[in-house]
Amino acid sequence: MKFGRHPECEHPEPQAVDVEFHLEQDISMVQQATDTYLGDPGEPGRQQLLAALEALDQWTAASDAYEASLADSPVFGFSPKCSVIGETSRNPIAEELPAQVLRAQIALVRAAKAAVTAPGPSSLDALRAANTVLASVQPSPETGA
Repeated sequence: MKFGRHPECEHPEPQAVDVEFHLEQDISMVQQATDTYLGDPGEPGRQQLLAALEALDQWTAASDAYEASLADSPVFGFSPKCSVIGETSRNPIAEELPAQVLRAQIALVRAAKAAVTAPGPSSLDALRAANTVLASVQPSPETGA
């Protein structure tokens, strides 16, 4: 007898997720600031990365507040919230993103936060690794593939 999760009962991981456009823009700003910081890991680059992370944190805080609020709640007959990651209103602007890209972006943001709060060789190496992984899974803007 098996205990735990049964493979036939597990939900497959989505291939793509809907992400709020403005959240994706803030993540792109973190990516650009990361590239700058990795090119020259001095204080100006660190400050630019910190500013991008703070903007992203503001958006995620607004999304968390919207999710927790009664506004546009299913209790009042609206469709359930959280169908779009990072939504802050009932009518989010969404774009579809491969799930593996979103996971790599989350890893990059975590590594970037570690790099600005505890700068050092290990956090810089982790940031460089997360940036490399994201570059390997992210579609190129020229081809869209």
